[in-house]
Amino acid sequence: MILALTRGGTVLAGRLASRMAVCEVGSGLVEMHVPERFREALGPNDAVRIESIDEPLSALVSRLFVDRAEFVFIASAGVVVRLIAPLLVDKTRDPAVLVIDEAGRFVIPLLSGHLGGANASAQWIADLLGATAVLTTSSDVQGTIAVDLLGRDLGWRVEADREALLHAAAAVVNGERVVVIEEACGREWWPSERALPVNLHPVKSWAQAGEAAAYLWVTRARVDPELRMRLGRRLVVYRPLGGSEHANSGGTGY
Repeated sequence: MILALTRGGTVLAGRLASRMAVCEVGSGLVEMHVPERFREALGPNDAVRIESIDEPLSALVSRLFVDRAEFVFIASAGVVVRLIAPLLVDKTRDPAVLVIDEAGRFVIPLLSGHLGGANASAQWIADLLGATAVLTTSSDVQGTIAVDLLGRDLGWRVEADREALLHAAAAVVNGERVVVIEEACGREWWPSERALPVNLHPVKSWAQAGEAAAYLWVTRARVDPELRMRLGRRLVVYRPLGGSEHANSGGTGY
């Protein structure tokens, strides 16, 4: 959903909503909230649902925050930060939040860049507007993997707690040795046109793994409890699409 606060922002919101609607044919109406006094600045568009902001903005955002997957504000970043700060819960549950300046030059993902998809949305919206997506997450800036998103577009399911994901993500962006054990996959998790970061070391089995700050294991095998205990937060397991654990214990070569 798009929220605009000024006349100029409303005009930009209308333009963005129209372009989004063209690209999302069949996926439902694009939702837009603007001040009532600026609705006359918008042209008719059957693919856009326009709602008037007729209550305090903080109340509106608070009411919608729990059931909207994404918020696109056309406003200053400071205003948006103050609006959403009291509503934040957890990175796994907070919606994606993006900010666009009124001139339509920059698209900034403020919240849930990876898990919520704000970074991907920022790039898409920037393309629609001819703007620049301003990404600040370390993995995007460095052009490396996002541990919590690895294989998501391939249907992989990640098995790791928050501490393990944070540890692995820190190892990736800090240039520490990270081993990717491609036991149940090929190199499809990495774009073929880009060079692999020097600290990522793909191998086919634990026998080739060696010592590392973190291990990203793509497997259908059952995880040996002893291996999981020994590696602790250094281990993140990924289950490929259609994969399930079987009786054979993996990791015996470590």
